Amino acid sequence: MKNFVPGLKALVPIGMAAVLAGVFTFSVSADSTISIPMPQDIQDKQVTISLRIPPNTEPLKRNQEKPKLSSKRSMVVWNSNPSPKIADNDEIHSIFGTFLQKGWVKTQTSRGIVRMRPLDKYYAVRLIQHISENVIEIGQAPNFGQVIKKCNLTTSDIEDLRRVIKRFEKDLTVFGTNTRKVDKDLLMLQERFKTSRQGILKVLRVEGGDDGGTIIHLSVD
Repeated sequence: MKNFVPGLKALVPIGMAAVLAGVFTFSVSADSTISIPMPQDIQDKQVTISLRIPPNTEPLKRNQEKPKLSSKRSMVVWNSNPSPKIADNDEIHSIFGTFLQKGWVKTQTSRGIVRMRPLDKYYAVRLIQHISENVIEIGQAPNFGQVIKKCNLTTSDIEDLRRVIKRFEKDLTVFGTNTRKVDKDLLMLQERFKTSRQGILKVLRVEGGDDGGTIIHLSVD
């Protein structure tokens, strides 16, 4: 047969492909028909075609129902404003105001944060970092003895700052502050304030008396 039908080997793969394509087209709908272009100069053993027809050729049905949560705990609630606010009557506002009046809030941005209402908690944490860094610089002054006598801060101011740092200790740690070291430096500064200012009278306020005299309110550090 090879002598009477030349090129029969080359036609066998093409014939098989045509038969399989016909069966596939007949078995499925027109939307599932696959057309494979064959090169015109195909030769024997150049092309191998394998087709697999699944037993179910119907389109898959997709479940359009929304997924149901097994419990309310698995619900995710999106919070567009995750940063909490500090109440307007919180003592931290008066503490910030004291350091602002005494000049220890040194940047325009930080001064704006002091006046911010409502005050964002994490802005407040940044402001605590700013104030504590400025105050600790007092202890690094070469003429520390003279600086501390002329400084307008009091031991009560430093105590307030230490209390605020303790209150926001976790948040300050997240922002990279070593709260133990900061508190240690402020405690040292507080003790130096007490030692250097022993016996110093400080005028709190002056007012007139009922008898026409003057009353001067003093404090002793």
